[in-house]
Amino acid sequence: MALIKEKISELTSSESVISADCIFTGNIVTKGSIKIEGTVDGSVSEAKEVFISKTAKITGDISGEKCVIYGNVKGNILASDMVEIMSSASVEGDVTALRIMIEEGANFNGKITMRSKR
Repeated sequence: MALIKEKISELTSSESVISADCIFTGNIVTKGSIKIEGTVDGSVSEAKEVFISKTAKITGDISGEKCVIYGNVKGNILASDMVEIMSSASVEGDVTALRIMIEEGANFNGKITMRSKR
């Protein structure tokens, strides 16, 4: 019975994936989580969580609750909670969030704005 319950929770989770061999042109709006492994030429907005893998290349703005970046982003990032820029990441754009973490070795070129908790 537990196996069925796990399968049902997998089916109802709202995670979208842009695979490494995919090139997407246009704006993405999602209320759930999104993992991007491929190329996106457009914005990602309203996401709960945005995960940008090492193979990903994004040209456009990103907005969501949390954002973790391992790949390349050319655009502004706005998070209502946290942005994590990992050592393999390259970000060209402004970052605005409540909490921001940039790992040593990351390439970052932009302005950081820390939001206050309200």
